[in-house]
Amino acid sequence: MVKLIVTDLDGTLLNDEKHIPKENIEALKTAMEKGIHVSVATGRNFYSAKPYIEELGLDVPVIFQNGAFIYQWMEDKVIYKSELKTEIAERVIETARKYQIFYILYRDFLEEKDMYIDQPYNGNFSLYLNQNRWRLNIVDNVLKYLKNKLTVAEIALVGNEEQITHALNEALDGLRNATSIVKNNTINEETFYEVFGPNASKEHSIKYLLEYFNVTPDETMYLGDSFNDIGLLKMVGYPVVMENGHSEVKQYARYITKPNNEAGVAYAVKKWALGIDE
Repeated sequence: MVKLIVTDLDGTLLNDEKHIPKENIEALKTAMEKGIHVSVATGRNFYSAKPYIEELGLDVPVIFQNGAFIYQWMEDKVIYKSELKTEIAERVIETARKYQIFYILYRDFLEEKDMYIDQPYNGNFSLYLNQNRWRLNIVDNVLKYLKNKLTVAEIALVGNEEQITHALNEALDGLRNATSIVKNNTINEETFYEVFGPNASKEHSIKYLLEYFNVTPDETMYLGDSFNDIGLLKMVGYPVVMENGHSEVKQYARYITKPNNEAGVAYAVKKWALGIDE
């Protein structure tokens, strides 16, 4: 029996136009009316995800930035955060420069304009940068914005996966226990990797939601589509992957639902959580 539904946002709850289909909203609100808890676990930061949290009317802890930050926004209550030490962030950036890998600094979890870059980018994740231009600072040297800060939220690296993993192995030699590496997404030949502080992942952070809602993993449905969802999909009793999800991710699904552009969250919630057959 499903007692908690947790959904990813991009590629899952949201369609490709970055809107929540009304069928998804209606299905999740029906679930809440029937006593099923609902929350979100996303790679987005708080301000980027806030419009969708408001649209769903969620006043509960929500997992942001792939588990590095859990926040109950209406109460301005930080439940959990995993910060990356500035000295490690500097090493990652300097190594990325050495191998000519594109990098992004995310300076703070609750800084609205939190993204900093100091080099041009034209690649498969250009759409991501364009969609987030409202939170983007284009500066002459990212390292200047680390001064007088002990920690930051994260560093992202974008490019060839083999080259990125090689660079991270070099930069984080002896420091792996102080970091969490999350493979977020792959588009064609480029991969988006994120470097967080320790114990930052959706699967680590879900324990805070389980405790808050007093439910077990077996009573939890999680809906996702990408590599950063795999750990959590492996944990829960009702792992659901979107039809549009990566083929490698689908092998961890108990159920495959309709694509995000066809309100696949609504279909899954009604069929496997509420027992409604259409």
